[in-house]
Amino acid sequence: MLGKLTAAALQQSRLTLFIMLMLAIGGSMLYADFPKRENPEITIRTAIIIAKFPGMHPDRMELLIAEPMERKIRELGPVKNIRTRVQLGEVRIRLEINDLAEDLPGIWQDLRNKMDEVARELPEGTRGPFVNTDYGDVAVATIAMTAEGFSYPEMEKAAKELQRDLYLIEGIDKVALFGVQEERIWLEYDAQRLAANGAQSSQLVEDIQAQNVILPAGSLQTEESALPVRASGDLQGVDEIRSLVSQVVGSENFTVLEDLATVRRGVVSPPEAPVSFNGRPALVLAVEMRGGLDISRIGDDLERTVQDFENSLPIGYELSFATFQPGDVEVAVSGAVRNVLQTLAVVLAVVMLFLGVRAGLITASIVPFSVLFALFGMSFAGIQLEQVSIAAIIISLGLLVDNGVVVVEDMLTRVQAGEDPEEAARNVGQQFASPLLISSLTTIFAFLPLMLMSGARGEYAFSLGGVVTLTLIGSWVTSMVFLPFVAAKFIRRRTAKDSSITESSGALERHYLPVLKTATRHPRGTVAIIYLLCFSVVFLFPMLKKELFPDSERNQLLIYMDLPNDASVMRTQAAAREVSDWLMDKETNPEVINHVTYIDGGGPRFYLSLNPLEPDPSMAFFIVTTTDFESARTLRARGRRYFIENHPEARFTLKMLSMGPGEAGLVDVQVAGKDSRELFEIAQQVRNIFADVPGIVQNEDDWGERIANMYIDIDQSRAQRLGLSSQAVSEALRRYLDGYEISEYREGTDSIPIVARMMESQRDGIDDVLNLSIGTGNGTVALEQFATIGPVFDYSTVRRLNQQRTVTITGKSEFLAADQLLAEIQPELDALDTGGATITIGGELADQKEIFSDLGRGVPIGLVLMVVVIIIQFNSFRRTALVFMCIPLVIFGVPIGLLLLGEPMSFFGLLGFIALSGIIINNAIVLIDQIDVERQDKPLVQAVIEGSRKRVRPILLTSATTVIGLVPLYLFGGPLWSPLATVMMFGLAFASLMSLVFSPAAYVWLMRDENEAGA
Repeated sequence: MLGKLTAAALQQSRLTLFIMLMLAIGGSMLYADFPKRENPEITIRTAIIIAKFPGMHPDRMELLIAEPMERKIRELGPVKNIRTRVQLGEVRIRLEINDLAEDLPGIWQDLRNKMDEVARELPEGTRGPFVNTDYGDVAVATIAMTAEGFSYPEMEKAAKELQRDLYLIEGIDKVALFGVQEERIWLEYDAQRLAANGAQSSQLVEDIQAQNVILPAGSLQTEESALPVRASGDLQGVDEIRSLVSQVVGSENFTVLEDLATVRRGVVSPPEAPVSFNGRPALVLAVEMRGGLDISRIGDDLERTVQDFENSLPIGYELSFATFQPGDVEVAVSGAVRNVLQTLAVVLAVVMLFLGVRAGLITASIVPFSVLFALFGMSFAGIQLEQVSIAAIIISLGLLVDNGVVVVEDMLTRVQAGEDPEEAARNVGQQFASPLLISSLTTIFAFLPLMLMSGARGEYAFSLGGVVTLTLIGSWVTSMVFLPFVAAKFIRRRTAKDSSITESSGALERHYLPVLKTATRHPRGTVAIIYLLCFSVVFLFPMLKKELFPDSERNQLLIYMDLPNDASVMRTQAAAREVSDWLMDKETNPEVINHVTYIDGGGPRFYLSLNPLEPDPSMAFFIVTTTDFESARTLRARGRRYFIENHPEARFTLKMLSMGPGEAGLVDVQVAGKDSRELFEIAQQVRNIFADVPGIVQNEDDWGERIANMYIDIDQSRAQRLGLSSQAVSEALRRYLDGYEISEYREGTDSIPIVARMMESQRDGIDDVLNLSIGTGNGTVALEQFATIGPVFDYSTVRRLNQQRTVTITGKSEFLAADQLLAEIQPELDALDTGGATITIGGELADQKEIFSDLGRGVPIGLVLMVVVIIIQFNSFRRTALVFMCIPLVIFGVPIGLLLLGEPMSFFGLLGFIALSGIIINNAIVLIDQIDVERQDKPLVQAVIEGSRKRVRPILLTSATTVIGLVPLYLFGGPLWSPLATVMMFGLAFASLMSLVFSPAAYVWLMRDENEAGA
């Protein structure tokens, strides 16, 4: 029935030609507007929940706020991990949802409902919990705005105008602002001036609040109408605030506010998550786009809009792209397309070398139609052009030619034997429609585990299996419909000019037949020797470097700067400015193009696998753009030396972007327990173990060092006699140290908080705190009269993982892979006295275990489907067993190739290993089918020899096209794809040669006493 496709295509030749033209024209038009991205779109199943209680100690925050929130979150059900950070006055939870969970919007709504419920259980005064489910949004571009000579409010106004313009671009989904410093009206009073005038700060506040109001004053009723009456009252400017008059308590005297306090207009102090670009204060606009669109076109519109807006700004403003994903995508896609063309050229050259120019061109015509078929399928399935899907096309180029080689080579043989080309095409379609379909399906099923993976990993890898599936289906359709039609029109009987091809074919048979005859005479010995040879290399696998995902080849370097936990934002900002000056020194760092700095936060997610940093005043994060990838690596090495020698006060971590969900080489040692002191001591011991590892470049824990807290011990009995409660004292201290909002100044549509606080010079030391005057019913009293102050060392951060206190110590070596690093430290870890704590290993190895487990769940399904289709093809258990006996042959070449080329066994390397199984099965199916055809009129051994002789050249040719076609992917595909290419090239090369001896020998062995009726 399947063979009738070829006959129908030949009979309806005009329709066949029309479909070919429509496919070519439609596919070319489709490609022009095809959505392009850097990476596949994936769903980040993570939410952030934040609750605040200003001033509450971490221990109390953990007990009263974190634990109730965690318990309520656990009620959701599909929870994977709950990662909690507890700090002074804040609880921050990162919730990860299970990969198998569906209906994510419904889960997020349930989460909000749960947090609304738990809010009623939290202490009065708690702010939140606030739920953020946009954690996974990726900014396709970040635009840095600097303005020499302009204030933050002026920059913000311009940034919001640009924000409005960006929303006019079709496809822009969200534009967020970073680095905004909100305006404040500061009322900074002087305690000495207040005392000299007999005034109190509380009276000043009451006077301002009473004056700055907008209240109705009634309406004037007339016979004809009612006229609303409005009296002036709200403050009209900073000068008017300064001119406010306040009456001294217990006196008839009045005084002007500016005689008691300094009133000024400014921005928040200390700054809130400030941003700089090339060392200058900046605002950053993070632009996100909707899915399913062409990022290149969005990029063109972005560049044009930003340039036009910059031209409209006053002199002093500058707009720059700090990160620009459309540019990265253009480079990645254009490079990948070059790889496709290079692979196509290589495959074409190999086919023409084996089959001749005319036959080679006919065979190669299968490629464009198969790829165009795949493009239509990708469009329907929602698969975009990105590095994974394009690499899948490159991989498929070698595979899809296999069907074409089998069809054209067999047609050549038939035509050479005297058959009419059209009749030869019908016969080829009749013979090979079923075996080629089955062989294509077995390869597709080999990639099936990729498409069955769950969560973000499944979304990332799906396009690889999906595109291979589409191209192989397209290849089979093309080889059964278009290729016989083309071959029947243009194929010719070989002439004397083709003698070299005939001679090379004869030479191949002369060398092959003696080996084949020996193998068929000693089938069991041959099978045993080949198996022994294959399994002899198993000992090489432990020697392979293991790396789940490599570093990205983007021209960006990430610098993380960590100061001691008690560092203020201002101190971090000053240290970051020194780093910026060094980065912008062109003599020292000529490769640096620009850099953006985020303090007290990591800015937007600008790269899919890079999680934004948690807010931390003691941390700065630099994104440095260099001229190219190698320059970024050079800068990383130089920076490590420079920071060690010149900035010992801070810890610096320099990283490249990772192409996977986590950074390669990281080993996380997670210590969980109840006693914070015990956890801290064990963490220090683990850090000491890491410190002795060769080439250690990262050695840190996520709790940090203990810091000194200023503890105020209140004499409760004395305070009560003075008429003061603990609440009143705490409130007075908070207002004194941090300030507090007393009113709002309204300017147009904007409301600017008026914040009162003590002058900085009177709140920067312990003596100032002791001298703080607190109002009572009988006047004021100094804090030192009923309290003492002393330092207390405590943890600034407490981390919890799945409702347990957990310290995570992270180590990385410059020379060792993650498994090697763990092997280095494991004996000492085992020797640790952990008391009541438990130790688990996370990082890349945990990710690796999880990914391989997820991948492994799909392997049995793929194998079962392979068995089913092979049984359908042969209706024989023996032949099915024979096909699967070929799979171990792929083992031999894999470790040899990886060791020779120095490539690691990575996630995609493992995928290549799985794909090899499907490919080698293809060769076995076609060979067994040919032998069965020969057995119709020949004895067993003669049929095996004749069938093998006829298939040796097609098998070697299809293997050669696949192997050589992968060379460009190895050379130019980058570190993500070179392990996969290496695995497939070496594995297939050795396995194909072995299978030409193994399969005939195994066939003779298994079928010698076969009862055809019961097979």
